[in-house]
Amino acid sequence: MKKYAYLFLFAIMLNGCDDGDLVAERIDFTEIEPQSCDTKTNVLIYKIKDQESLLLELPESTFKDEPGEKEIYINPTGVPQLVYRAFDGVINRANICDAIRPSSPNVSNEWNAIGGKITITTTPNISETAADGSTKINGFNHSINITNISYSKPAGEQVGPNFFFGVLQTSIYTSPVVSFTATNAGQCNSTQIYNYTTNTSMIIDALDPILIQNIETSEPRTSTISITQNKIVFNNYKAASINKDYFCKTRPTIPEINETWNAAVDGVIEVVTTKLDNTTYKHVITLKKVELSNAAGLKFKLPSVFVFGEITTTE
Repeated sequence: MKKYAYLFLFAIMLNGCDDGDLVAERIDFTEIEPQSCDTKTNVLIYKIKDQESLLLELPESTFKDEPGEKEIYINPTGVPQLVYRAFDGVINRANICDAIRPSSPNVSNEWNAIGGKITITTTPNISETAADGSTKINGFNHSINITNISYSKPAGEQVGPNFFFGVLQTSIYTSPVVSFTATNAGQCNSTQIYNYTTNTSMIIDALDPILIQNIETSEPRTSTISITQNKIVFNNYKAASINKDYFCKTRPTIPEINETWNAAVDGVIEVVTTKLDNTTYKHVITLKKVELSNAAGLKFKLPSVFVFGEITTTE
């Protein structure tokens, strides 16, 4: 992340010797992105450069799949902890992460942080807008800044500069897939319609009554989503057992809802009505420029033209 590439630079004097020990006057990990030893727990984050490493150990569950900011403080006798190490040879991931680490190279110098504040700012990793106008959430970016840091080193204690550790990307979470079979759509009454798969549903409440009429359209009927009208709710569930009997009544608590997403205002609902016979009409419902958001503040866009479904009515 170039725009965050603040210089992490501080002077460090190491005792040189003839056995290959690193002799450095400064450390610079600016251009190196952090990596995780275990992408499920993310308890040990590291940077490697030739004969140097920078290690950040964190409590489990530090990185949450939700936007926000958290502050934690370095613990000189536990975690969180920040450690700089210099080695007497070139290192790789195995020197940091393996349970049984290679016997060489050896650590030639080590600095341990004894104080400092770690600030983690989490934002969703939103995909580029697709050709159909949709976006997806593909994990999260966790921006890590460390301030007011002090170190314990062989020569004594030293106060270091504030620095940007980097951005860790986690990819366990993805936004839900929203896709329906058009003919699964149904109507509870004149102001409520729905569609579903076995583990997702979309319900439109307070539907504008002008949209569904037994009159063939020459041009689509349209109505804007607002706080009080055309309210769209998308749910996904922890178990795959949804069918049409789930709707048009007080909804059961089972299956349990996993996530709830609401449509932002200003999207549009469009309905095209065709007459099938003397008494039957088909209504194709399309959502246009609809963005869904959840209580945590996450957002993603449906395709700019998204077919909600089709329902039939009779006179």
